[in-house]
Amino acid sequence: MRAKNASSHVRSWIMAILAAGMLHSSVLANDLAPLSDEFDSSSSLTNWLRVNETEQWFADQLEALDISTSEVGRMVLMPHTVVWFNNWRGPLVYKEVTGDFVVTTDVRATGRDGSSVPQTDFSLAGLMIRTPRNITPATWTAGGENYIFLSMGHGNNGGSGFQFEVKTTTNSSSTLILSSNVADNALLQIARLGDYVIVLRKESGLPWAVHDRYNRSDMPPTLQVGAVSYTNWEKAQDFTPAVHNANVLNPPLPGGVMDPTPGEGFIPDVIGSFDYIRFYRPTLPAGLVGIDLTNGALVSDADLLDFLADNANISATGVPTIPTVSMWGIIITGLLLAMLGSVVFGRAGRIAINE
Repeated sequence: MRAKNASSHVRSWIMAILAAGMLHSSVLANDLAPLSDEFDSSSSLTNWLRVNETEQWFADQLEALDISTSEVGRMVLMPHTVVWFNNWRGPLVYKEVTGDFVVTTDVRATGRDGSSVPQTDFSLAGLMIRTPRNITPATWTAGGENYIFLSMGHGNNGGSGFQFEVKTTTNSSSTLILSSNVADNALLQIARLGDYVIVLRKESGLPWAVHDRYNRSDMPPTLQVGAVSYTNWEKAQDFTPAVHNANVLNPPLPGGVMDPTPGEGFIPDVIGSFDYIRFYRPTLPAGLVGIDLTNGALVSDADLLDFLADNANISATGVPTIPTVSMWGIIITGLLLAMLGSVVFGRAGRIAINE
């Protein structure tokens, strides 16, 4: 047994306490955890907002919306014929989030039979971030949609396989990209980091990947963030955006709404099933502060994956929620860390360590 000066161990104790404090603080830093939903209880549906209600359209374009009812432990969205494109506005189930955030979901999108590839064009489900609009049907004007989404289901490949759709819309001008997906489900993630939006995916059996990057400096501090599902572009596009947005497109149509293509049927064919939607407050690494995150030459995909992807997919139940124990928790944790390695107290002023 060899004695060492207490001063060196006091320094070790202090460093351990500080380390424990930083760890504790980093876990507690996710102030967005209360927004997360694991969809274990049907009662949590009341915690979500709906854009058709917020903007007073009062046309419920979802034939089904429930939590842990149609499928235990999942939120289900099954839309009527409805789309998100340019001035056409579809359903959005959301929460308002201010500042930087990461939102993650595990979603399955199939045809209405619950297993097949949807058979109508642009039948998908996923995550959206959207600029709120202070409008009603009476004050609605074209050109006001601003959003980004990443969804999965079927785009326009004839129903031969599952696809992703990523779409960015600025002043109701939409640009979209379709790509293949290996299965009917995927993990989707959207990170809002200042002016930048990073969109990520994780296909079944594959690692996380950066799907796309955007500069959306036009978006305000507070956004609508949540789940979308839409279907049957072939039919929906036949209606003007004003008619589409204000009505449920399901026969018999509301009074005064004429079907411009009566020979073409309404064939909605998607069910979006969400295992959870999680919110997380990210911290941008110091080395990336002030750098254009859309520039792959300056910021690699690996740089983004280092602090996003699984690092930002944190369940609400995994975060401590009792701040009153934080100070004593820091002190006790620090002391325990400092005493690891068989630290034992010796005579006054000295510490004995077994070696």
